[in-house]
Amino acid sequence: MDVTGHAFVIGGSGIGKACALAFAKYGSRRIVVADINLEAAEAAVAACRDVALDATFHAEAIAIDVTAEESVKAAIARAQEVLGRIDYCVNSAGVAVRTACEVAEANVDEFDAMLRVNVAGPFLVTRAMSAVMKSQSPNPVDPSSQSRGVTRGAIVNLGSASSFAATPRMIQYTTAKHAVAGLTKNAALDNAAYGIRVNSVCPSWVDTPMVRQAMVDVPNLRDMIETSVPLGRIALAEEVADALARHITGHNDEGKSVFLSSDNGDHYRIMGEKQAVANILYSTRETPVDLNDNVDIEKAKSQEPPLHYHNGTVVRMIDFAPDVESPMHRAVSLDYGIVVEGTFKLILDSGEERIMHQGDVSIQRATAHKWHNISGNGTQPGRMMWILLDCKDVYVKGKKMEGYLGELTQYYEGREP
Repeated sequence: MDVTGHAFVIGGSGIGKACALAFAKYGSRRIVVADINLEAAEAAVAACRDVALDATFHAEAIAIDVTAEESVKAAIARAQEVLGRIDYCVNSAGVAVRTACEVAEANVDEFDAMLRVNVAGPFLVTRAMSAVMKSQSPNPVDPSSQSRGVTRGAIVNLGSASSFAATPRMIQYTTAKHAVAGLTKNAALDNAAYGIRVNSVCPSWVDTPMVRQAMVDVPNLRDMIETSVPLGRIALAEEVADALARHITGHNDEGKSVFLSSDNGDHYRIMGEKQAVANILYSTRETPVDLNDNVDIEKAKSQEPPLHYHNGTVVRMIDFAPDVESPMHRAVSLDYGIVVEGTFKLILDSGEERIMHQGDVSIQRATAHKWHNISGNGTQPGRMMWILLDCKDVYVKGKKMEGYLGELTQYYEGREP
């Protein structure tokens, strides 16, 4: 994961602090942390200095009120002075529900305050940051892969599971987080032509000061969280800051093992109507694999693989949108499927099915099947990883089992087998 650029993080505690620490740990050279509570921002900066990977690391804390346009402009102007170029912006400022009640008794003042902080705030930050990033020169996303294009920066707004689903007696929070999702989608479309990515991370309940205070203010909230979250606990802030990272090892001139690269993979593909995203973590075209002079790395980077390689392997990670069901298909290969996040239903052409939870593994032997993401009863995204290996032709009662992809054909046809 290459985050060696400069980061502007709004939020000195909870998820914001965890993101700032992740930037420092993974090599960011400069970070500005902003918060309405300057002391919280200063504490986050001190923690970042303790874990920073870059020897020249510099960090600064500033104050910001995301509900005030002039404060947002001033904070971003100061961040430009400190950072020069702003490569990453994380906006995690937010307030929680103080009074949980049904819509007929909802507090109008709290509703207005929620929208000011949790909706107008992200709007003002995204608006101002988009203007800044549009003025920046484009840099290659990956110097070793020109096909990935250029970037002028990336903006991340903190959404929530409440961006997709409602929670009883929390209309103010549900409304605000649905709005953040819409804001982010529109900003992403507006900024795409300039090489500016805008995304929203949508965790469920996370152990932050905001949520802890909400559990004090809202009776029975802790019990509701523990019963509604499959793991039986709220997420840690650092778990939200984590991202998919791929680490490739090799050898130095002395024969000692070293890390050659840390990134997010070489090939990506959006499937369906933005229903899934496939990420190729690695592929090989022969068995046994030739590791000399890193020829396998160059081969893996040079071409996006087909569904699987004859005499080779493919490691594929796919993120599924909520409630997505794949078409029935058969790969004539030996596939190891691992549930990384969420809950999935594996359905065979015979009608048999199994529920798979996080950590469960399927061994699929030229299997006709489809997958259904049922995470959170169909309200949450899910992630699976597959390792595909070649196999000999498969026969049942003398009849050869043929592979078929159906609607998936368009995503794999035309690539070298």
